[in-house]
Amino acid sequence: MDTGAPIYDAMLSYAAENNLRLHMPGHAGGRGLAEPFQTLANLDLTEVPGLDDLHAPAEAIARARELLAWAYGADESYFLVNGASSGIHALFMSLPEESVVVVPRNAHRSFFSGMVLSGARPFYLPVQIHPELGTGMAVTRNDLADILAAQERVDAVFVTSPSYYGTTCSIAELAALAHVYGSVFYVDEAHGGHFSFHPGYPRSALQNGADAAVNGLHKTLPVLNQGGALHIKREKLLVEQLAAAYSLLTTTSPSYPILASLDLARQLMMEQGYDLLEKSLQLAADYRKKINTIAGLHCYTEEEMKTIAGVDGLDPLKILISVRNLTISGYQTAALLRERYRIQVEAGDDNVILAMMSLFHHQHEWEEFYQAMGQIAALYRAGKQPDTTIKLPPVPRVHLSPRQAFYAGKRRMPLAQTVGLCAGEMVAAYPPGIPCLLPGEIITEEIYDYLCYLKSSPVRLQGPSQPGLETLLVIEQTP
Repeated sequence: MDTGAPIYDAMLSYAAENNLRLHMPGHAGGRGLAEPFQTLANLDLTEVPGLDDLHAPAEAIARARELLAWAYGADESYFLVNGASSGIHALFMSLPEESVVVVPRNAHRSFFSGMVLSGARPFYLPVQIHPELGTGMAVTRNDLADILAAQERVDAVFVTSPSYYGTTCSIAELAALAHVYGSVFYVDEAHGGHFSFHPGYPRSALQNGADAAVNGLHKTLPVLNQGGALHIKREKLLVEQLAAAYSLLTTTSPSYPILASLDLARQLMMEQGYDLLEKSLQLAADYRKKINTIAGLHCYTEEEMKTIAGVDGLDPLKILISVRNLTISGYQTAALLRERYRIQVEAGDDNVILAMMSLFHHQHEWEEFYQAMGQIAALYRAGKQPDTTIKLPPVPRVHLSPRQAFYAGKRRMPLAQTVGLCAGEMVAAYPPGIPCLLPGEIITEEIYDYLCYLKSSPVRLQGPSQPGLETLLVIEQTP
């Protein structure tokens, strides 16, 4: 199959015409912008003749979508220029009104906004917790079976795989079970956009039987921020409703640089993806072993992660390192890497740091990271620290649907006085952006204790209008 880049080629053709641009955007090819942006702005175009229309594609974008679907084994694929979140929202909006949806607690905050937009009512699927790290890793078939058997109606099951930390669920089993009960099966595969191109990585959600999957391609491929894709199999989906939801939620002024980066990344992966992933796979294997020779550190392997119920794989490029045997936390380790070594990792918490390696990091860069971690471990090595892990909150008690809670009247209360009340705003530690409390849920004693932990931690919070958590919005009606 032709593996050109139709959108990028069309943009270059238009730029080469050197037209007097009497059309949007207002910078007219880069005028008035700071110099570093001017070259990019020359390709920041709009839907002039020859560049197609994202909402009614018939030329370059239509061809690029065909190539994208072919590359990912989908019946149809959509470009996402509003981030992977917009694909998640579109899937929720494609369901019947007030649908019942099973979602895991380790879902991204975009699941909540999708339920607000759609009116869907959630049943929360328990998440298996890593016993040392206190972080959510996967969901299990048995837990899903219990929920499906107990409910009269479940319209959709929507899970996250891989997790923020790279662990994948047993998607084939989960999808087959959902289909037995007549539910469609969706996967937030935001961090797995590279899986389709090498058998040494976890199988993709579509390969494992999902009806739809969302990729945040900017997370793992050479794509500009906000670039993603929504892939579907037509058999079980309301395709017309999904297309309408996609169009409703997607900007009418799409970024052509984002579209071109998606097109070019797909071309690259079709032509060179296997080789790039193979090189990265070998580097990941070598450096996991090397990091595990450093006293005081532990880099988790796929075999270890698979001992957790529900986990059936691990993205090799997610390098999760425990610092529990150092005298400093993961937060402090991440800060030292930035301040002393000019290395910025993806995340740090009490117990771990997470480094996301790309297909384009070279051996000397892996070595630089390894050497820095060795030096830090030598300075801060200690005996085993007391266990500081705090488990994720228990499955919440949902009092109102997300949409009902969004429109309900609210008042502000001191955090210490909120136990037993109904939350009026979301609280999510970022990263990974997974809510521990959502509007419409009861603030139990356990949730309150977890909020107090977050309040005293250096984590960055998203959601609360008063970030210090001295106060919290609650819904005026009583539980």
